[in-house]
Amino acid sequence: MPEKTDRRIDSSNRVLLVLIIVLAAFAVSGLYLWSRMEVPAPTPSDGAESPPSLAPLLSPAEPLPVMMFFPSGGVMASESVSVERQYDSQSQAREAVAALLTSPRSWQAPLLKNLRLSALYLDTSGTAYVDLVPASKDRDFRGSVRDELLAVYAIVNTLTQNFEEVKQVHLLIEGREAETLAGHIDLSEFFRARPDLARQ
Repeated sequence: MPEKTDRRIDSSNRVLLVLIIVLAAFAVSGLYLWSRMEVPAPTPSDGAESPPSLAPLLSPAEPLPVMMFFPSGGVMASESVSVERQYDSQSQAREAVAALLTSPRSWQAPLLKNLRLSALYLDTSGTAYVDLVPASKDRDFRGSVRDELLAVYAIVNTLTQNFEEVKQVHLLIEGREAETLAGHIDLSEFFRARPDLARQ
């Protein structure tokens, strides 16, 4: 056999070998992917008893009950209030504080009635940064030590008692660190829950 013919045969054998290897690789990867696919669970036939299932996920449109804390008669009172459901904890916490500050129950508290929520951020360490702004231009933040303490902890307890991600709260006024709200409580602190302030 001439040398050129031998080279052609060797060359076509190599091409055939490479083609077989490529096809085998595709077949193996296809089998692997097929084995990893989830098979849908069989549905029970009529009359068959279905296994117990987890509770269905609640629709985002369905309200979420939140325990809110309000100053009342020198102590903290709590009340379950429904707020609009959000898709993540930070947005849900923001919704809860906004609802607290716009609730008619808060309007009875000397300091809370003059506050509105500007922003709320939750960091990975569990600190909620709550940025508050005056509800009106007169910035009337007058109140006793007790009034200020209960106003601060109305926000702190509402967050820490409803959202397990929130471990502590830091309050800002108009986007800045503030020394105090009404001249009594040091706002540079990071506040943790105070369930002892609630009415027994």
